[in-house]
Amino acid sequence: MAQSKVKAAAKIKAEIVQSTVIPCAKIKLSPEPCVIFDSKVGGLPYLPKGAEAPTDIMGNKLFLLAQVNCEDIAELPDFPHKGMLQFFIQDDDLYGSTLTVPSPQKDWRVVYFPEIDLSVDPAAVAAAYADMPEIEFSPISNECKMTFEMASEGLTTGDYRFEQLFIQRWNEEFPEDEATMIFDLDDSIFEVIDSNENAGGPAHKMGGYPFFTQCDPRSEDSAQYDTLLFQLDTDFRQGIGVMWGDLGVGNFFINREALKRLDFSDVLYNWDCG
Repeated sequence: MAQSKVKAAAKIKAEIVQSTVIPCAKIKLSPEPCVIFDSKVGGLPYLPKGAEAPTDIMGNKLFLLAQVNCEDIAELPDFPHKGMLQFFIQDDDLYGSTLTVPSPQKDWRVVYFPEIDLSVDPAAVAAAYADMPEIEFSPISNECKMTFEMASEGLTTGDYRFEQLFIQRWNEEFPEDEATMIFDLDDSIFEVIDSNENAGGPAHKMGGYPFFTQCDPRSEDSAQYDTLLFQLDTDFRQGIGVMWGDLGVGNFFINREALKRLDFSDVLYNWDCG
């Protein structure tokens, strides 16, 4: 493979990344004491007075994967800036996922409360979950606090849209070496494209673009799920212990216009592992 084509591939990738930059909130996990009003993974959820704990189709309570006090992401465009956004999953070996697109919210749930009632008694919430069996299958080992830092990023190479854009640009520049997918190209080109992906450690975030250990579950047929609502990566640092299967990652996707309406009824939940 001519070095000029390797350089061209790097240039095409850089131009795609630069032209698709959007805001995101990067998440840091820390093993700090948490209360039910905090942004956190694991532990006891916020549950307003009179609200029912989310359940699966058999009536069993779902456990809290994560919750976001939306005041913590007030700088993130189009996301809710007040209230509590929660992600619940089932205690089974698939973490409630059907591993399909679309993925109906039957054994997992995204819940949004527009207001947070600070008078809620944590003891009352604990009582509501007192009959829940000990969790057997969970990607979360320990309750951890989430803090957020605003950032921006361009399209990740794992996002299905990257391949479409790259192949279009590649074929325009090298019609004699036309390809239909990135894997059609020489290994040296693939190495350039795949380099430095997720090099900054665990990729916990809201907004921005997703990371996968395998492949994007979305396609043109599910293009409505265009926004990364929440991503929780494997993170086995001491005191944290997030593990999706074998070093995997969990993602929740939503349509941008539905997000603006605060409508979380149609969300795509996916996780994969190596």
